[in-house]
Amino acid sequence: MDTKASTPRPKGITKSNSTASAGARSTKSHESVSVVGPYPLGTLRVLRPESSPRTTEHHAADQDDDIGHPPLEPPIEEAYQLTGAYHSSRQSSSANPIKRTRSAQSHSMGGGDVVIIIDLPEVFTVGFDSLSFTAQHFGGVKDVPEGPHFFWVAHPSGVAARAGVWLLGSKSRDHVHVVQWDKYNETLTEAPRSEARNHAENVPNIHAKLIPYSDPSKVGGAVGQLSVSKIEANLAIWRQLTTSITKPLLDRITGPQVGGWIVHTLDRALGVIQFSAEVHLERAVPNKNLQQKHLKFTFERTTRLFSLESLGPDRTLEAIDPTNYLLSQIENPSNDLAYEDLVGELQFSFIAGMLLGNDACLDQWWFMVLKLVVKSHLLVEKQPLLVAALWRTLTAQITYGIEWIETTMLDSSEHHCREMRVSLIVYKRRMEEFLQGDENLITPNHLAVSTAFSRLESVLTGLGWDLTTNYVRRGIFMFEDGEEIELELSELEAEDERGEWAPEIVELDEQGRQLGLVSWTD
Repeated sequence: MDTKASTPRPKGITKSNSTASAGARSTKSHESVSVVGPYPLGTLRVLRPESSPRTTEHHAADQDDDIGHPPLEPPIEEAYQLTGAYHSSRQSSSANPIKRTRSAQSHSMGGGDVVIIIDLPEVFTVGFDSLSFTAQHFGGVKDVPEGPHFFWVAHPSGVAARAGVWLLGSKSRDHVHVVQWDKYNETLTEAPRSEARNHAENVPNIHAKLIPYSDPSKVGGAVGQLSVSKIEANLAIWRQLTTSITKPLLDRITGPQVGGWIVHTLDRALGVIQFSAEVHLERAVPNKNLQQKHLKFTFERTTRLFSLESLGPDRTLEAIDPTNYLLSQIENPSNDLAYEDLVGELQFSFIAGMLLGNDACLDQWWFMVLKLVVKSHLLVEKQPLLVAALWRTLTAQITYGIEWIETTMLDSSEHHCREMRVSLIVYKRRMEEFLQGDENLITPNHLAVSTAFSRLESVLTGLGWDLTTNYVRRGIFMFEDGEEIELELSELEAEDERGEWAPEIVELDEQGRQLGLVSWTD
């Protein structure tokens, strides 16, 4: 008897028709798969499991600790007393000890935080805070101090766009920050938790090979090329540039992110029409997979700087001097702002604009300087500490451009520079008028504004700017061919008609004579 013939075949299982299933949609199904990430489709990476049944019960007990990051308290309020709506919440959070969450990786090597950027190309330009260099086989940076830091990367050719990330150095000085380079989208991204954990556990093995934060030339035990004075200067200028960069500020501008706040050259400001320079940059750096983020600034360029409820002279004053607008935005409880946030947005826009070449941040910086800072004359009287902090920040930014990156914001636009110079002359006059007024109203905080402005003036003097009252109104201008013409500048005509020379509206009688005057002929 044939055994094979007697074996019954299982019923209910039929062979599929491969010809029928090979339709157009089936054979091209790979085109509908959207792949976003640093690894190609089909790559298998074996990582440790995120959790196990044995640790589930322990994780459930710590569930409340997994929401968000540990509270970070910047010392800016103590230095400048720039408090606002959410100052009370900060005080309450700082009174409690900082709890470490599962997402915060740590190391035990000492010295400071560690920043690791994985999957970078072999040769790449890397920058952090006040330093930048071309690195080979870049692994990361060690001994990162407490406070805000900005890391950015770019192709050495200088043609491609740049990507950066804001990180907050921990008070415990033992955190490990892991960021990943997405080579397909050419941007920085959050590293998977398993990757971050693996690299954090490997820190003891690579710690000696990491670049020291203070001097990158000391890697591998080599003798550093930076002097002690230069290292201290780098630390000092960066602290001045980031005095008001806080976690609430970064969350509000870039949106809450895990592992760091990522910014890109092509990011745009929310609610602002894209300008020709930004369109040209997008065409020069095409990347269909890159998703642009919208930066949400509190003090938007498209906002109205006066209230519709004010009428007549009050509205005119608000349109000329945005002090009331600034204070109303900051002191509105629904906005959850502090006075330092005005300084923080000025600092954020400068750093992202200069180091990443982000046009939206560059335009935001000019808007804040020309339309808010130098126009808010009444702010000197109402919030002198805030004004002093603004002038210190502006001084640090111009100094940073001159001595660290060999270019300043003032080099990019002649029109903006001229407007800024004239506005500073007017501002200085108004400030001196107030400080020379009633001595009973002047406090040491008001005098701090004058001191901070004098430092800014000394820095601008090195660039050839003259903010004195002896402003040249008329002079001879010579062309390249030797022809000379006489020019008259009219920027300060309105300023000349102030005080005792200000025009006055009077009422006339039927004969065209001013009413209220004593006439000896009648």
